[in-house]
Amino acid sequence: MPSACDSLIDDIEDMVSADDPTPQERQYARKSIIPRARKRNTQQTTEVLQADSVIPGMQKIWMRTWGCSHNNSDGEYMAGQLAASGYRMTEDPAEADLWLLNSCTVKNPAEDHFRNSIKKAQEQDKKVVVAGCVPQAQPRMDYLKGLSIIGVQQIDRVVEVVDEAVKGHSVRLLGQKKNNGKRLGGARLDLPKIRKNPLIEIISINTGCLNACTYCKTKHARGDLASYPVEELVERARQSFQGESTADLHAAAPGTLTPLTTF
Repeated sequence: MPSACDSLIDDIEDMVSADDPTPQERQYARKSIIPRARKRNTQQTTEVLQADSVIPGMQKIWMRTWGCSHNNSDGEYMAGQLAASGYRMTEDPAEADLWLLNSCTVKNPAEDHFRNSIKKAQEQDKKVVVAGCVPQAQPRMDYLKGLSIIGVQQIDRVVEVVDEAVKGHSVRLLGQKKNNGKRLGGARLDLPKIRKNPLIEIISINTGCLNACTYCKTKHARGDLASYPVEELVERARQSFQGESTADLHAAAPGTLTPLTTF
């Protein structure tokens, strides 16, 4: 049986006839070719942006504060910073994307309300950030596992913590602020602030306590006594009376503010 290789194949030079164009002629012929524009589909399609991550600063936040005037002042500072960063504060917990719960540890009922609020937020699939004396004093409590925590001296970093929380991350800032080994009073007094009552300015002159009462757990949260510099207190009071403070998001007319100093 003859194989395919047995068939006679002409020499390549014999396959080219005298009538075929030479390579030079083919190259010259290309110069006379006129390119024709390709018709394009003029119909434009609208592409929907698909984001695989959450963009912080666009969410609604509901905040609840328990406890003393100092704690309420901390809450007002945190609300002011969040609003200044673009977050929308809401009075309706149902429409909020994240709950910021600012706790008090002086009495059991306040702590019970705080714990129940965490449970309720989780049942409604809300993001949760906790602050105040309870998580500062006992951050290892079972019901605080996996939650983001803002320490009582870290309220000036609330935006960072909330940013990470809305992205599904857990962040805990519980450190103490010090300067040359000396404990500071806490966050600055010139931070943005949203007052619950626009006619009342709460100025914390110090934080912590000198005593160690056996029945009081606040000392474990607030620590030893530390004071704010006198010049910062005076400046904050002056701004409050005159209504000049750009830190306040709820501005009132000059002379209508009544500062309430906490001790």
